[in-house]
Amino acid sequence: MFLKKVEHGLTRAAEFFLIAITVALLFISVILFVEFLFMSPHLFHLEEIVFSGHLKDSAKSLKEIISPLLMFVIVVELIIMLVKHQPRIVFDVLLIAIAREIIIAGHNFKDVFLGTISLLILFFVRKFLTLKTIPPGTAVIIDPYITIESLNEMLDVHIPFEEDKYLVDLIERVAEERRIVLKKKKVIDIANVKVEILDVDERGKPVLVRVMKTA
Repeated sequence: MFLKKVEHGLTRAAEFFLIAITVALLFISVILFVEFLFMSPHLFHLEEIVFSGHLKDSAKSLKEIISPLLMFVIVVELIIMLVKHQPRIVFDVLLIAIAREIIIAGHNFKDVFLGTISLLILFFVRKFLTLKTIPPGTAVIIDPYITIESLNEMLDVHIPFEEDKYLVDLIERVAEERRIVLKKKKVIDIANVKVEILDVDERGKPVLVRVMKTA
């Protein structure tokens, strides 16, 4: 029981630290983006360069603008990944990062070719090797302190999490509303899943559950 409390406390502390890192990353990114807008001379003279007929200068100017903008997009995707804990976003980050490197590579055929091959591999992995739909009847045995958003991503379900962040909080709230006593082998229907209580502590708090997708 003591180890469980310590683990829960460390998890909460790690989450707060992650939020602090995310906020700092967002704040720094906003400052750098504003600085980029005001300090980049190409943004104000791009039209003159494009219509001047110097294609080489135009391409270079566009590259110098697009490259840092894509870097800001990568940072935004990283922030979303840190907040939502969705593994699928990793593919988006990698796709944008490789696309940026291809743009920077420019006329270097070898780098562009390798970057294109990498993009094709990522598209293949995302399309054919990632699990798109999980059939009803699929069940997992998990710690109830998992976030509901992560559980939704894991089982491809739609459990509402506006009021409760963790599954254990939702289970306790639903049990209180329905006047259900939480004990071993008790099954609760929530949204499109069935939650079976596998173990509880001395206070009746779930410590291990089985979640099965029903629809």
